[in-house]
Amino acid sequence: MINKVKYMIGKHLNISVCLLFALFSCLIILPYLHGPAYIHQEGWDGRFHMARVAESYLNLSHGHLDQAIPSVMTKTFGSFGYPQNLFYPLITMLPEVLLHIIFGSAYGGYLAFVSLIFFSTFMSMYICTLKITKSRFIALLSSALYGFSHFAISITLFYRSFGGSFIFIFMPIAFYGMYQIALKDHKKWWIMSLGVAGLILCDLPDAVVVVLMLVFSFSMTFTVKEAKNIKLTRIVKLIYAGMLSALLSAFFLAPLLQNLLFVKNISVNKLLLSNTVLPTLSVFLTDKLASYSLGLSGLIVVFFVINGWNKFHPALKYLSVVLLINLILVTNIFPWPIFDKYLGFVQFVGRFLYTATFISAFLGAIAIANIVENRKSRYLLVTLFCSIGLLSVTSLNFSIKRNPNGNAVNIVSWDDFQNATLNNYVYDYLPHNAFKIKDKLEQHSIPLMNPKKEIQQTRWTTGYDSIHYRINSVQKYTDVVLPNIFYPGFTVYVNGEKMPEKYNKNNAIVVPIEKGISKIGVKYVKTPVQIISFWISVIALLTLIVLKNKKLTKLLPLFKKHWTN
Repeated sequence: MINKVKYMIGKHLNISVCLLFALFSCLIILPYLHGPAYIHQEGWDGRFHMARVAESYLNLSHGHLDQAIPSVMTKTFGSFGYPQNLFYPLITMLPEVLLHIIFGSAYGGYLAFVSLIFFSTFMSMYICTLKITKSRFIALLSSALYGFSHFAISITLFYRSFGGSFIFIFMPIAFYGMYQIALKDHKKWWIMSLGVAGLILCDLPDAVVVVLMLVFSFSMTFTVKEAKNIKLTRIVKLIYAGMLSALLSAFFLAPLLQNLLFVKNISVNKLLLSNTVLPTLSVFLTDKLASYSLGLSGLIVVFFVINGWNKFHPALKYLSVVLLINLILVTNIFPWPIFDKYLGFVQFVGRFLYTATFISAFLGAIAIANIVENRKSRYLLVTLFCSIGLLSVTSLNFSIKRNPNGNAVNIVSWDDFQNATLNNYVYDYLPHNAFKIKDKLEQHSIPLMNPKKEIQQTRWTTGYDSIHYRINSVQKYTDVVLPNIFYPGFTVYVNGEKMPEKYNKNNAIVVPIEKGISKIGVKYVKTPVQIISFWISVIALLTLIVLKNKKLTKLLPLFKKHWTN
């Protein structure tokens, strides 16, 4: 029986690996299936992301397919039209919405989504490492070291930063593309574009740091002697990759830039980088099950990297230096006070741990493979690291369950999880001047916004891209302030008549009204920048598909001949 199982695994190795990762992904969420649901307290990443998804779910579940990715939030985030998704991409979160609909449970959909994230992380690392090293053992071990890393478990299961979780999926793809450009087949430069575009559509601040490290890692190309024209070609292909990444993600980047230029100064907290550094030992030795660190497992992996450094070829030695730099950047060893003013876009230095986690897993697996050659010992090592990872996941669940307040979560029933996700009051992307009136915005009251005017509000409702008011005024006013903040795309109608764009010093929308009853509608209409950038991304993606599909490429001459005739 055992020999038959071994034969089947050997015959269908790729399927076996997929099933193994699927098993791990199910085991990861298994402890969370028993007991109540966990919802983060206000201000935490988990609550923030679940509110974003809840809005999309409400739209789709009511048949509004065109609002799968709503530009403004009318059901969550205060319900005053906060344009959350113009500043933070939602597209990578859509699988969670579909899983919610399929399972019919918000918490069930969430757990299935977490399982999918881990599965995708394992598979991404496995495939990309296998392509580079041609070793299934290295690929399997690196996937275990990467997917079960302290940092990946913390981000996904404790902080529940879904944008950050997806970084782990796209980082191996981006690295594989960069590796091809720098050292191997530069004709595969487009793979890096897909990876980088994916990173951008996960979490832009995280992506900026990761992409900077990727570009820095590209310098490994100079560890190999080649003709100058080949080196120049590699640099050009790197630029191509960057340009295509921008085109593929233009549908998000262009509206983001439009709104940032309009707002000028968003209200997001700005931290001094020097205040976010970690003590050197805390990068590895931490007393917390979840934290911004590599943890003890990371220390073991780094030890193997150091031990196997002499056996690395020059490019891998260069990557080891990049790993060291990333580790230094998260500690107080680096003189961050000097750079606080110039590198503020990083926000906090823990973001460098993404690259450190990836490189340590990649190099660590190679170093271990160079030391351990016995087949049984290799299987034992993979089993050991996977077991440690699963035990860490289970321990984290028990820790949260035992001390929910200390872990910033509230325990609710599975049925109440959906309602708990609707309330989130983190408004990082409000204009700085508007932040002072955020409490008034949440009241949805025109009389509250206009205390000196004789106005009575009789109704307030929301649509799926609009907000509606019905008021009664004893006289005519030319400057009634609405509890809505103006951004490009907002259009206001009073009794069916479109009003000119106008807002006050707090960026609150201002409209004129006549005496008597007025029906006011605040509607978001996609801007020309949104529409044009969307089609730019679609055309870029379709062009890439056509050019990289051999069958479609062969049809291009016939297509050209048809149109020229």
